[in-house]
Amino acid sequence: MTSTTLLADLRAEVRGREESVVREWAGIVEWAAGNVVAGSAGAEAVGAATIRDRFVDTGLPIAGEGAPLVSEFALMELVAVLGRSPDGGRVYVGRVLECAWRLPQVYASVVAGRLAPWRAERIAEATRPLCPDAAAFVDRQLFNATGVGWAQLERLIAEAVIRFDPERYEAERTAATDHRYVEVGAPDGNGLVSIDGLLDAADGRDLDDAISRRATLLGRLGNEASLDVRRSQALGDLARNDLTLDLGPDAAPARRAVLNLHITQATLAGENPVGRWDQTPISAEQIREWLAQPGVSVLVRPVIDVAGHVPVTAYEIP
Repeated sequence: MTSTTLLADLRAEVRGREESVVREWAGIVEWAAGNVVAGSAGAEAVGAATIRDRFVDTGLPIAGEGAPLVSEFALMELVAVLGRSPDGGRVYVGRVLECAWRLPQVYASVVAGRLAPWRAERIAEATRPLCPDAAAFVDRQLFNATGVGWAQLERLIAEAVIRFDPERYEAERTAATDHRYVEVGAPDGNGLVSIDGLLDAADGRDLDDAISRRATLLGRLGNEASLDVRRSQALGDLARNDLTLDLGPDAAPARRAVLNLHITQATLAGENPVGRWDQTPISAEQIREWLAQPGVSVLVRPVIDVAGHVPVTAYEIP
């Protein structure tokens, strides 16, 4: 068998395996529609239950809010048929229901063969904790889910939480700030120590800028050590309060902020605004905290409104 023939056979096997998984998903969705616990309108009705064979059959919220509560007894039968463990099977079925009920575009991509089922499972796992509006927002953005990387998906999830569940975002952000720390280790046999820490993002940028300025200056003054070594030396200089000295023309304020303001109709209509640090979504409250620090210089740049501009893909401009 030639290499080309072998690869073609393997490709056909992979395609056949994915088609089999798609058929399995369709069966799970049909099963779920027929095994919804009576009286449950969605995952928010956690206490919904019914009597089945003299036992209380509680509906399990195995997908996000808005997906159906499925029969616990029936789920165990399904998991056994799928040949999965109870915990693993419950998670797997929940991801399928998450796609079918809360991520219809993602589910359609799987059915059409444009998106591998395992990728859809990763997306469903990320959206399960989201409120229905946030999950629907993510699904709308994933009109071409095949081209979305995991880092981009994480940013999209963060943006959805900021837009549609700002209270949750602020609570999680506030709780996360309590875990900030800086730790200097014990000296080793060579007289060196390791430093570890978790800082506010703006504080971390300020520190990095200050270290870079000092390390560059040390190089100009004749220090022939590597850049990494000079950066470590610069941190020691900062610890001795040398940052306040005017060390040359490159001296800069402790923090400079450039705000690119884009006011949309949605923002004016009251929709929760979302800021960005580079590509990372951040809340407006986080930006307010950063700009409230003493000595901050702020440059505001309004974004030009291009709503009336029509993009052209043709060679000749009409």
